[in-house]
Amino acid sequence: MNNRKMELLSGSLACLLFFVGLSTAQTWSQLPTVGSPPVTGVGGVGYDGANNRLIAFFPGTGGAQVWVLTNANGLGGTSNWIQLTPNGTAPTNSGEASVVYDSRANQLIVYGGCVSNCGSPLSDVFVLHNANGLAGTPAWSQTTTSPPEARENQSAVYNSSNRRMIAFGGGLAFFGTDQNDTRVLVPFNASSSNWSTFGAAGDLPEIREGNTAIYDQAHNLMTIFGGDAAVSTCCPYDIVDYNDVWVLSDADGSGTGTPTWRQLTPTGAAPPARSNQSAVYDSARNIMYVFGGLQFSNATQTQQVLGDLWKLTNANGRGASTPKWTQIGQLGTPPGALFSHGAVFDRVNQRMIVIGGGDRNFQNINLTFVLNLLQH
Repeated sequence: MNNRKMELLSGSLACLLFFVGLSTAQTWSQLPTVGSPPVTGVGGVGYDGANNRLIAFFPGTGGAQVWVLTNANGLGGTSNWIQLTPNGTAPTNSGEASVVYDSRANQLIVYGGCVSNCGSPLSDVFVLHNANGLAGTPAWSQTTTSPPEARENQSAVYNSSNRRMIAFGGGLAFFGTDQNDTRVLVPFNASSSNWSTFGAAGDLPEIREGNTAIYDQAHNLMTIFGGDAAVSTCCPYDIVDYNDVWVLSDADGSGTGTPTWRQLTPTGAAPPARSNQSAVYDSARNIMYVFGGLQFSNATQTQQVLGDLWKLTNANGRGASTPKWTQIGQLGTPPGALFSHGAVFDRVNQRMIVIGGGDRNFQNINLTFVLNLLQH
């Protein structure tokens, strides 16, 4: 959590939103696990679907930790947390990095983030090899990037076919420094890589951080949702939350077309504006699921933690079908209000897996929840 959020949240009140009478509902369960990761806030997660392993990155000023959760979707046996002991030097940061996972190469990539409660942003790119703990000894390596691109609380997605990481927005740690640029790291997991910042066509999304991004690799489309822009600090604070949806075509810059932004106009009631939510993508059904997050009120100068669940159909904006928002009711044991949590999607078994985050009292938790979407 960065400086401007730490300053803000110290005096905020949180509340959990409950929604009743919804037309559809899905069932959550809290996953019983053997062992538990640290209660320090999760920095990012990846999912190895072939082996049903969730890989969680936990930042720390004394060096990050990586934990693996076996049987992460709650199917196939007992779910065990295992701490990895990688060779090499681990990233050192206090959070706000972006994390992507290359399932083909079994590598976890950590980009940017903060130091000293986000007194300054980082430009570091670290790669964890053998990240699932199965194919040899895990090992950290640091990538030399040209030019350095310091950033915190940005979103990032990844194209496994050409090893390109696409990053959007983020900030430079303080009010008034949020960005709306799109950057591609090529190749992202080599010992030496190059950043390319391209000027996309079309209207650009407003400056922001804390947004989420999903990626349709088959069509090279990146969809972003939400986030906030920290305009000015106390007093009063001026923070703008978003609930807009944008799609970037030719998103990794590798094709013959010009990367172009287009704002979607979904039907249905849109989710309340927010930042630091999670989003996962069902590429087979072209649906984005959004859970939780933070919402700031300029009127009351308070921050609210959300616990609602939404789906966006036709999330990549392709074809004749109009995207549509639908709020989903929650049965079973929902996680409750959460922000800055990790989330992954098990496409084969239609399950969303949520780990950690900050709760309604702005306290970190290390619990794991599974949402079964098969009924939907």
